Amino acid sequence: MFYKLFFLQVFLLFFSCSFVTDDNTKNIARYGESFLSKEEFQSLIQGVKINDSISMVNSIINNWAIEKILIERAELNLNETKLQKIQSLADDYKSNLLSEAYLEALVNSTINLEVDSIEILNLYENNKSLFDLNEDIFKLVYVELPLDFSDTYLVRSKIKRFKRDDQIFLDSISFRFKSFSLTTEEWISQNSLMQKFPFLKNYNYQSLKNYNFFQFKDSLSLYLIKIKESVKKGDISPIDYVLPTLEYMSLNKRKKELMLSIKTDILKDALEKNKLEIY
Repeated sequence: MFYKLFFLQVFLLFFSCSFVTDDNTKNIARYGESFLSKEEFQSLIQGVKINDSISMVNSIINNWAIEKILIERAELNLNETKLQKIQSLADDYKSNLLSEAYLEALVNSTINLEVDSIEILNLYENNKSLFDLNEDIFKLVYVELPLDFSDTYLVRSKIKRFKRDDQIFLDSISFRFKSFSLTTEEWISQNSLMQKFPFLKNYNYQSLKNYNFFQFKDSLSLYLIKIKESVKKGDISPIDYVLPTLEYMSLNKRKKELMLSIKTDILKDALEKNKLEIY
């Protein structure tokens, strides 16, 4: 019995797949006057893995049939009041989808996406309580040198001091480094810092801030790290650290204002053209 079921399932899988790939076949299954088309079936099996496709194919077809059966029986057995309420909810949902989609299209076609630095600064100043850090963050520079690097002392001195001329010099010889970061524009969280440089795990925030220069050698490389800036967990985030959030807040604020303006304008237009009358 088991083997019969197994071969039947394999046959169903092959049969179903042949339906999907046969251009002359339009449908996979039928219930009454409803058909499960090849296109709909293909969309339903997206992401199905080969090793579970037999059960998934059967399940998809069965679920489609069950839904059609339940809908038919609901239309036959539910009272008219209930059916009208369901239809009203469906109509309201469709109306909301259409109006929201059109409104969003209008907003996206007219909204100004340029970043206003003054607006960003005002948002930051007025919402600082939202930007408490939940972990320590750092700005740093580092180089990873091969163990046989000939100018280690010079590079070490440049990293430890790291003024503008040091940065220019190090950048000019960076092709000799195994890896490096010589910009101080991006913040890195302590968790990310420890993942990148596991040998720093023994240092807490205060130690990282106070020592600010670290050197470590393993069997492959020499690492030279300079902590340039740091902000402690619980302090207010620097504005450049939360800039993506501020830009999102700014854009969202503009969208709300634009939506209100559009709604006001279309209402005014409808009244002026006598398409809308309020009794």
